[in-house]
Amino acid sequence: MFVDMLIPALAIFVAAAFRGITGFGYALIAAIGLSASLSPDNMIPTILINDLVLTALILSNRRTGAIDWGITPLLLVCGAIGALFGGLLAGMIDPTTTKLLVAGIVCLSALLGMVQDPPRWLAHKLLGALAAFAVGMLLAAFAVGGPLIAVWLLAGGTRRETTLGTLAIFFGAVDLFSVASRLALGQYGSDLPLMLLYTLPITLLGYGAGHLVGSRLTLSTWRRVSSIGLILIALAGALQTLAVWFT
Repeated sequence: MFVDMLIPALAIFVAAAFRGITGFGYALIAAIGLSASLSPDNMIPTILINDLVLTALILSNRRTGAIDWGITPLLLVCGAIGALFGGLLAGMIDPTTTKLLVAGIVCLSALLGMVQDPPRWLAHKLLGALAAFAVGMLLAAFAVGGPLIAVWLLAGGTRRETTLGTLAIFFGAVDLFSVASRLALGQYGSDLPLMLLYTLPITLLGYGAGHLVGSRLTLSTWRRVSSIGLILIALAGALQTLAVWFT
């Protein structure tokens, strides 16, 4: 019993600390650590709500950056529609398949996150709308998949100085849409309130610790930590995909 509670706690703490250091990666790490001990109906809403709390903390920081309100409304509308479809999709997939897809998407998301300078042709608004829809669907169904919209923004979908703020408001809104979609459709487990009481304090503690460490890193060290973290996440996602596939 103790080990069963310890592993999710460690996964949540590491995920939150990594988010505090780098600004991303909470859902990717949490999904890897929680999938073995929680059913998808408990795991995915737990990750989404914890991630939403962290996004609210980031948005409360004035250094988050400006928001590109020229493109953000389109992204939010497409993300909301995608979240509705994701909630519906979640009800059609059995738990084993969900865990397999989560692990695979974690791996692909980590690989996408390594893209530093995507080609400019990816910045077309239509591709941005499609990426926002896909991310909304993936987050509602599997709680992971966010780097897809980050790649579009980095390709030139918005100005560099508004990328961080636009990402924060988009992920916050889409997390909220995804949670609302799952709750409205009944795609959540009976243990969700208990899991939130257990995980939210750990998430806040881990994020605080990571933020303290991250604020003291040089840019080169931050990039190194981010790159190594993404490589390890991709590797863990690939191994978990194989483990679920052959189980």
